[in-house]
Amino acid sequence: MSRAPRSDTGETVLVTGATSGIGLETARGLAGKGAKVVVGARDARRGQAVVDEITARGHRAELFEIDMASFESIRKAADRFCAAHSSLDVLVNNAGTAVSGRRLSSDGHELTWATNFLGPFLLTRLLLPPLKKTERPRVVNVGSEGHRAGRIDWENLELERGYTTFRAYANSKLALALFTRELARREPGVAAVVMHPGGIATKIWGAAPRPISWILNLVLPSAAKGAAPVVRLASAPDLASVTGRYFNRFREAAPSTAARNDADAARLWELAEKQTS
Repeated sequence: MSRAPRSDTGETVLVTGATSGIGLETARGLAGKGAKVVVGARDARRGQAVVDEITARGHRAELFEIDMASFESIRKAADRFCAAHSSLDVLVNNAGTAVSGRRLSSDGHELTWATNFLGPFLLTRLLLPPLKKTERPRVVNVGSEGHRAGRIDWENLELERGYTTFRAYANSKLALALFTRELARREPGVAAVVMHPGGIATKIWGAAPRPISWILNLVLPSAAKGAAPVVRLASAPDLASVTGRYFNRFREAAPSTAARNDADAARLWELAEKQTS
């Protein structure tokens, strides 16, 4: 049985995309275990509502306004966090998207690529200093089994050609898995894992045609079930040093062959550094 973080340790956990779905349930779950939850939210009003709900239950929470598709927003948010906090115990990169048509972020990148990969890459790197000030820091990246359909096409990374919603999503989740692998290699003192929460009813299915979206949300498990393995990876003491691994819900699993390509992981890191600079 896993032991919850003790509130008197001052443990701090940042969860992006924490206003709905798996992110919201993860924030609730970790707050209930005694952690101080920093609620990552693009919409400040909705984020504050989550903070108010958590604190009304006697737990600790604060708002972290951030748009994971905007490099400027990420940098400003990271600066605010570092100014207010000396350390960070756990970063949960949960925020993600899937869009029905190819769109660009404010920085000129394909929106799914920007939100699901470049945003977490940049935020994690900016928060490495406070993470490395804690005894056993963790980064939990919420990925997907969809990464198995992904492909790193160096000549068409952002799908200027052949865009489809699922292809963009799968590629971004493969990139996230490769980033996790390279992060574990470059930062051995930070436990970094990527996980699939299961097929869960969340707003991300809104990109599907309306009848399919309605059916998926009707038959898929709730967001609370999807959050349970995220909470475990973010808090279980026996997993505090596990790094560079992939989990399918509660069990460690082998990711795709493409997700285990060390050369691609290193090259992708260098490319992401340039894209986010």
